[in-house]
Amino acid sequence: MFDPHWRRRSLAALDETFDVIVIGGGITGCGVFFDASQRGLSTLLVERQDIASGTSSRSSKLVHGGLRYLKQMHFRITAMAARERDRMAVLNPTLVEPLRFVYPSNRGDKMPSWQVDLGLWMYDRLTRKRNRHRHLETEDLERLVPGMATDEIEQAFSYADARTDDARLTLAVAATGYAYGGFMLTRTAVRDLTRNVDGRIDGVVVDDLEAGGSREIRARVVVNAAGVWVDDLRQQCRLGDPRVRPSRGVHIVLSSARLPVRAAAMVPSPDDARPIFLIPHAEGVLVGTTDIYHDGPRSDPRATRAEVDYLLRAMATHFPDNALTTDDVVGVFAGLRPILDSHTDNPSDASREEDIWEEEGMVSVAGGKLTTWRPTAEEVVDEVLRNLPDERAEAAFSCYTKGTPLVGYAPLDLADRLATLHGLVPDVASGMARRLRRDALWAPHLARGARELEPLVDGGDLCAAEVRCHLTHGAVLRLEDLLLRRARLGMWEPEAALVIAPTLRRYFEEELGWDHSRWDRELESFTGAAEAWSPKGVVD
Repeated sequence: MFDPHWRRRSLAALDETFDVIVIGGGITGCGVFFDASQRGLSTLLVERQDIASGTSSRSSKLVHGGLRYLKQMHFRITAMAARERDRMAVLNPTLVEPLRFVYPSNRGDKMPSWQVDLGLWMYDRLTRKRNRHRHLETEDLERLVPGMATDEIEQAFSYADARTDDARLTLAVAATGYAYGGFMLTRTAVRDLTRNVDGRIDGVVVDDLEAGGSREIRARVVVNAAGVWVDDLRQQCRLGDPRVRPSRGVHIVLSSARLPVRAAAMVPSPDDARPIFLIPHAEGVLVGTTDIYHDGPRSDPRATRAEVDYLLRAMATHFPDNALTTDDVVGVFAGLRPILDSHTDNPSDASREEDIWEEEGMVSVAGGKLTTWRPTAEEVVDEVLRNLPDERAEAAFSCYTKGTPLVGYAPLDLADRLATLHGLVPDVASGMARRLRRDALWAPHLARGARELEPLVDGGDLCAAEVRCHLTHGAVLRLEDLLLRRARLGMWEPEAALVIAPTLRRYFEEELGWDHSRWDRELESFTGAAEAWSPKGVVD
């Protein structure tokens, strides 16, 4: 997706005055970067860590309208999200996959089955797609979600939504902005903001955490898309009271062997009736999430034992015969939602709608959802144009993101083609196609010998040729970038990632030019980072 010289090109461009500097490499910041670049604005994205290193790699990985938000009467965001879900599934079918959901309605639930049926009917009509909800017979339910307790189910339904890999989606959005001429710097921390003679914000001072040194970079407009850190930048500039109150969502990862569901499911928690998602992926099953206001460190949020137990109690209630325990939990991770502070005691009641506002030359954005990144970005860039000098705003193109596929488009039968053309075993071909998309077409040509097309470890699906492709075309700067957000082994199987990590030294040294001391530092750093994604990182 990126050429090997992406960072060098971006550093060379820093003497110019940009139309827009976007702070934050999550889905919203990358969306603004893509939209602004496509409109012909000179744009720079700066991110302290890696693309999607915060909230945008720690979500439920659903592209959905949000049935829960419809229940809360949040019609605008639900309708917008449903439209965007369908749009992404058409434009980017190897990134956003249709997914059938099972919704069991139990006797004694607060919402009777006829109301669920009505709600799903309304949900259907938020889209022009013909994929309508339907009633499920018991045998269909047992086939789709084997092991689910059916004794108390009054009526079961099935409806359509979609899933994605959030980190890969965010990276694809960033890569599309880069392809339209934008510049990007990760591992670049904003230390300060600059002001012109009129007192308006007109740039940033950044520290290069990769190569060292500091730079002052000028911009006509600065966009603050820092997610749960939005208020940190605002407080640096003394721009008023905080607007964001982060909430924490925790997920656990189970193996498909222990929870062999063929469809996703939404079940109520036995504790508070909150909906819990079970989402099957090729790598395992994701179960989540919690929703608790977060007052701790934002750079390294951790799941608590109480949150893990909360999710396991839901599994014990709805899948009693599976007898799932903490020993079955393969991975655990926590993410922070940058929701707007609505002064409600329950974060689940807070709106997920976005807000965009301008203060002294800086445009800030907070709230929103993974699914609605595109219209949110469009609103932000529209606000940017209102704050640009007239000659620059008038030269900008209209927004065309609505009909633009993200870079990396690949045929749906890519895995079969890779297996046929290069003799890859099915698991390696499937993993390579899923993670690299179009880049998988040339990844096998990076192999230095036939062994680099074989799995790095027995039973795995990651090969050396794919690693080389991530390192040369995936904007990877650290070991954790590869294992946590590109190959994602650190999320699905953190223990396996720790086993495979030491075997990767050769590829980082050959592709990125690391020496032994750099490798040793990176391996130590990744070992610490991986703990936050494993059961060992759970706190009391």
